[in-house]
Amino acid sequence: MTKILVVIPTYNEKENIHFIIDAVLKHEGFHVLVVDDGSPDRTAEHVRSMMASGKQVSLIERSGKLGLGTAYVAGFTWGLQQGYDYFIEMDADQSHDPDALPSFLAEMEKGRDLVIGSRYLNATISVVGWDFKRLILSKSGNYYASWILGLKLSDLTSGFRCYSRKALESINLEKIHSNGYAFQIEMAYRVSAAGCSVGEIPIIFYERESGISKMSKTIIREAVVLPWRLRLGRLFSPGGEKGPGEFNYNFRTIVGVIVIVSGLAEGIWLGWWLSTEGNIIDIIHDAKMALPEWAWVSLKIGLSAFAAAAFAGFLMALAITVFAGGDASGPREMRDRKRSE
Repeated sequence: MTKILVVIPTYNEKENIHFIIDAVLKHEGFHVLVVDDGSPDRTAEHVRSMMASGKQVSLIERSGKLGLGTAYVAGFTWGLQQGYDYFIEMDADQSHDPDALPSFLAEMEKGRDLVIGSRYLNATISVVGWDFKRLILSKSGNYYASWILGLKLSDLTSGFRCYSRKALESINLEKIHSNGYAFQIEMAYRVSAAGCSVGEIPIIFYERESGISKMSKTIIREAVVLPWRLRLGRLFSPGGEKGPGEFNYNFRTIVGVIVIVSGLAEGIWLGWWLSTEGNIIDIIHDAKMALPEWAWVSLKIGLSAFAAAAFAGFLMALAITVFAGGDASGPREMRDRKRSE
């Protein structure tokens, strides 16, 4: 029988923890592991009371607020040691609907190694309770990360997902140190880069009804930097995740970095030359005085059009060379699909 572990990190979630555990355990075959970061509101005591009542609940107590990513790593490591087959990430704040759990299993049974519950699948937005600013931040952040990493996934930052044992064993959990949104991005990337099959199912995300959100500027900054670190880290790593498409992936990365660096260097040099040796003010003044009015206007229009076209071409080249390609299903599944065709 398949053993399923739902890992729920907590910090001051006593108002939600009873509801979420009971809602999970109403589904047959599910076990719950709570990883509590020393909650001052004594969340751990509430969990222990449920354990005493004979429920399929376990608890890891940590000394302090050590972060979401390390909590999940601790939970996954414990679950692997206990012989579980599937590992589900889930928030304790009622943002994730426990009734969606069977849908994850159904998709996993199709041979997936990671199934992500997406809020944005098929160009939809399935979020309840967010303001426009939060929605734009999430949507643009997902596009940014998937674009850089070459992953065709609509919701890389979703925290409602299911991993197979194979997926977690295919990566080195001890090297995962990111937190928050960055942790979700890194896990999806590393599982895909390891050749595992990754898919998505639609979910509805509900803003928490009680408690305090764990969102912070540090979490956002980490999620901005991480995709570049992962992309360049894969390029220069002597080992790590390698797939059949590794050469093309690295080639696009190298060319893209060259385009970015050379463009920035040329822009800095041109700005320095025009402001010193070139004396841009005199150049523009002399040119204007030497030309009739109609020629000056035409020159301005032409230069503006050229600059706009050059900038658009630069962005297109950058997108094609660096970020084109990639597949949510992972390198191994891409290879098998091409062979079958």
